[in-house]
Amino acid sequence: MRFEGIARNCNTRLGKLEIEGKEILIPGILWYESSRIPSPEFAEIKLGVDIKAGGTFFYPKECKLCIPSALIYPYSFPEELHNRAYEVNEKFFGEISVVSAKGGYRKGFMNVMANAKELINNPRNFVEAVVRIRERIDYSLLYAPGIANPVNLPILAYSGIDIFDSVDVVMKSRKGIYFTPEGEMRVEEMEERPCTCSACIKGIEGYDDLLTHNYNVFQNELIKVRNAIRHGTLRHLVEARSHFDANFATIIRLFDTLHYEFQEKRYPVAGEKVIASPYSLHRPDIVRFRKRVLERYEKPRCAKILLLLPCSAKKPYSLSKSHRLFRSVLANVPNRHVIHEVIVTSPLGIVPRELENVYPAAHYDISVTGEWYEEEVEMIDHMLREYVRNNRYDAIISHLPSDISSTLEIDAVTTCVDHPTSSESLQKLEREARIAEDFERVNHTLKRHENTLSMLKYQFGGEAAENFLQECNVRGKFPEYSIYHEEKQMASFSKSRGMFILTFPGGKKLGRHYWVEIEDFQPKGSVFAVGVEDACNVIRVGDEVTVWHGDELRGVGIARMGGEEMMEMEAGEAVKIRHYR
Repeated sequence: MRFEGIARNCNTRLGKLEIEGKEILIPGILWYESSRIPSPEFAEIKLGVDIKAGGTFFYPKECKLCIPSALIYPYSFPEELHNRAYEVNEKFFGEISVVSAKGGYRKGFMNVMANAKELINNPRNFVEAVVRIRERIDYSLLYAPGIANPVNLPILAYSGIDIFDSVDVVMKSRKGIYFTPEGEMRVEEMEERPCTCSACIKGIEGYDDLLTHNYNVFQNELIKVRNAIRHGTLRHLVEARSHFDANFATIIRLFDTLHYEFQEKRYPVAGEKVIASPYSLHRPDIVRFRKRVLERYEKPRCAKILLLLPCSAKKPYSLSKSHRLFRSVLANVPNRHVIHEVIVTSPLGIVPRELENVYPAAHYDISVTGEWYEEEVEMIDHMLREYVRNNRYDAIISHLPSDISSTLEIDAVTTCVDHPTSSESLQKLEREARIAEDFERVNHTLKRHENTLSMLKYQFGGEAAENFLQECNVRGKFPEYSIYHEEKQMASFSKSRGMFILTFPGGKKLGRHYWVEIEDFQPKGSVFAVGVEDACNVIRVGDEVTVWHGDELRGVGIARMGGEEMMEMEAGEAVKIRHYR
């Protein structure tokens, strides 16, 4: 068996699994087949034919590729019993292993989730078990037997499960259940059937017809999940489906609130548009942005006045009509470069102007009603207070509308009257902003350099950014800055990716930060996981990385896997090389 990851999104991935001479896409379904129950024509791999059952615990069977027999105790039983069961079970395990969240374990190439049927009915136990099993098997394949159907397939995939089967669909078809992506109903209660599959067109007259319909819906949902992973929209699909089952919403919230670290290292640092919802405050990529602003980012040192501005519907903010008005006002202010613009928004909290092109600041849409939820206000207020504690200013100007400014505990001069873009508000903003004249003059070149340093700190961390920019000069207009050292270009900012991209000399100057160690070969197009010897564990999918062999830089490029996955996997593209030696 061999697995190669192709694309990653949220907690899961799309990939190719080679098994017994066949190649199937993951996430994938093992379609059950027996003498009485045929699998669908489109079945890629069959449970009971390509992968068999290894008998029962009491009567094990030998087979080349089978799900091993195992003694499984209920999840609620003490860990001591799960350990005893593992001691008995281990002798049956080979490339396929049964892994429990409790007791001992042995990682296989494919791992069968013990207690899946029991766990899926308790969201808290299910989430805890998935996380614990994943921590044991790392990035190996995980199969959850007997629980998948067209309704829950997206949330199971989001949770990090790679392989499903059709057993639940077969059993519920026997009971007369008609599946749609939104739920299940008894077939005789369907006045109209929202499907145009062959079985529904001719009319469902029995079990075989109903099974054909349910198989088609199941396969369609699998394709939707795969496409969502390809296009970075799996979270949107899962959130939409959560409205049809409260347990799905609970699973999302438990992952977000209890297992940020588990999710964050799997979430890419760049992605598609975020459609903000009540879930978004705790999305791992949103929380990561907020944490980096407070923990990595530092304001430009020349900035003495903090100006708080409202967000806009258009992203990046600078392109919006309201922010063009704000910038035209500030253009009239002498010494305007001591003024630091910070945008206040939900779900990101605060966005320094230099970071407005960074994911997800340039990639989110939120419904604007003028009403703020209590949790949003608390988040913004906390973030502002922490930010001001970490970044000292001599004065603060708030140009925020009263619906948010009145809720924030911050000592600031207020310039917004009625609406931020009203003539009176803009005039007042200009008057108050003229306190910039009282500070030492800052020219455009210095501000550009310090903006760049702040952006680099957000991307690479403080020490790496300081060392990288030392003895460099910055050229270009915001945000498309280019960094030069001794007339050689080190990096340039990419608006499309929302980060600085490195040249080969830039990789040398960055040094051992966001690094990948490879075997002794010269990469020209890609570095594959099999050639990776070690990798920095802070690397996330989409990061700019340097590729080394010993003390010699071999290339720079884009991470296609996280650092942990690079070290774990033996196949798949780890780094897409842009420049090489």
